[in-house]
Amino acid sequence: MGHPCLWQFQGSHFCEKARWALDYKNISHTRRTLGSSYLLRAWWRTGRASLPVLVNGNLAIGGSSSIIAEAERLVSAPPLYPTHPAERERALSLESYFDTELGHQVRTAAFVAPLFHVPQFVARFAGMGLSRGAQNAFVAVAPLFARFYRWRHGIRETGEDAARTSVAQVLDRISSELGTNDYLVGRTFSVADLTASAFLGALLGAPEISYPMPEPLPDPIVRYRHELLLHPAAQWVLEMYRRHRGPSTEVSGPAAA
Repeated sequence: MGHPCLWQFQGSHFCEKARWALDYKNISHTRRTLGSSYLLRAWWRTGRASLPVLVNGNLAIGGSSSIIAEAERLVSAPPLYPTHPAERERALSLESYFDTELGHQVRTAAFVAPLFHVPQFVARFAGMGLSRGAQNAFVAVAPLFARFYRWRHGIRETGEDAARTSVAQVLDRISSELGTNDYLVGRTFSVADLTASAFLGALLGAPEISYPMPEPLPDPIVRYRHELLLHPAAQWVLEMYRRHRGPSTEVSGPAAA
């Protein structure tokens, strides 16, 4: 059996969450960046029309949280789930909270203005890691793709303020949960810290991010980044990247079908 293969969008923060877990646990894996066919391919293998998907032999696991659970099963150390039952429950609860309250909201807060006014940027973002021909095709139909992206993720032009308010509330909760501690749960890095950080890393411009957003960034994203970086929790995210976002464990090999 070959290495497990991660089906991904390079720019997706949910995929960054899965990549970070695999890298953190030093699990050698291949990566396959999918284009417009991902909806059918992911649904066919997992029953979910979304990425990331981890394909390991005949097993296909959809969703970043399930992929982390599989990574924990495959390699126990270093752990992302705390060993103490109460701490483990709290870490998983925070992971679920960030999935629900931060994952979609970050996307909406960052991309409303580009979706409606700079669709070429969104097309370049979606085409990261694809062939030059596929990238050019995305850009050629940028306004149409932007409409699809808005529909796919339920993004409305009137939703930016609410999404940014939600992101700010999550940042405040991170600060509250941390208090004077370095980590959200106990004294070590866990799935809770990883999830919160992965969802914000690219938007904050963490130098260690696997696949940074394509330059030049639209002015609305630049301004929003500068605004977020004033928050103590954003600086904590950058510190988590510095401490724990080690090198990629991606290896070359045949892509899983």
